[in-house]
Amino acid sequence: MRTKMISTTVAALLVSSVCYSAPALADGWYFGGALGGVWQGDQPGYWQSPGAGDPRITYDVNGDAAFAGFLSVGKTLMDGVRADVSVGIFGSQDIRANWVSPQPSTAGGKPNDHANITTSVSAISGMFNLTVEPLAMAGHKNAIQPFITAGIGVANVSMGNWTRTNNATVNPPAQPVRTFAGDDATNFAWSIGGGFSVDLKETLNRTAYLDLGYRYMDFGKVSGGFTPLAGSGNSTPIEPFNFKYTAHVVSVGLRFPLN
Repeated sequence: MRTKMISTTVAALLVSSVCYSAPALADGWYFGGALGGVWQGDQPGYWQSPGAGDPRITYDVNGDAAFAGFLSVGKTLMDGVRADVSVGIFGSQDIRANWVSPQPSTAGGKPNDHANITTSVSAISGMFNLTVEPLAMAGHKNAIQPFITAGIGVANVSMGNWTRTNNATVNPPAQPVRTFAGDDATNFAWSIGGGFSVDLKETLNRTAYLDLGYRYMDFGKVSGGFTPLAGSGNSTPIEPFNFKYTAHVVSVGLRFPLN
C-alpha cells in the first residue's frame, strides 16, 4: 500500500514537472526542498488484550525525535499567495507507551504495572499546500516575510513490530514479553503552520528564498497488527496497539523560482 501511494504521488509530481518545461508556464513556478525534525504529538494510545473480561487499556505515548524531509513543486498565484504539491518523509520514531488507565491492580501496596508497550512509527505524506504571506499581499516588499500555511492530502503511516512487556510484581504470567507484527494504513492527512521566508537574492546573487517553518500535522490512526510472532503464543488481541499519529515538525528549506 505504501509503494502504491509513493508511485501515485511521484507520478503527479512528474506530470507537474513536464508542465514546467514549457516556457509559457514557467513564470511563477518554483521548486523547493526542506529538512528538519519531527516530534510525536500528545495523543493517547490503546490496546485490549485477548483475555475474557480484560479492559481496554489507555496509554501515555512518548516518542523520540526523528528526521523529516520534504520536496515540493508549486506556483506563486499572486503577490503573497502560493500553492504547491509536496512529498514528505518522516523517519522512524521509537515509541514508548506506559499504562495510564484503568488503574493497575496493587499487591502489598505496590503497583502491578503491566502491559507497557514499545514500538516504532514512520510516515510518508503527499500534500497540497496553500501558503499566504499577509504583508506581501498588502504590498510590503520586505526581505523577511511571515507566512501561514495549511495543507490536505494523504499519509501512509506504518507501525513496526510492537512488544508488550508485563512487569507484574506478583504472579508473573508465563509469557511476560509478547511481540506482535506491525501494520500500515493510508489515511487522510492535514497540516497547519507558519514561519518566515527570507529573500536571499542579495546573498546568493540569484533569486532564492530561505523558509523557516513549523507545522502541526495529523496523519490519522496508526496501528499494529494482530499476529503474534514466534514465541509469543497464539492468542490475538481484541484491539492491537494504536494511537492517533500527530506530529510537530520544524524545518529549514530553500525555494528556487524556475523562470
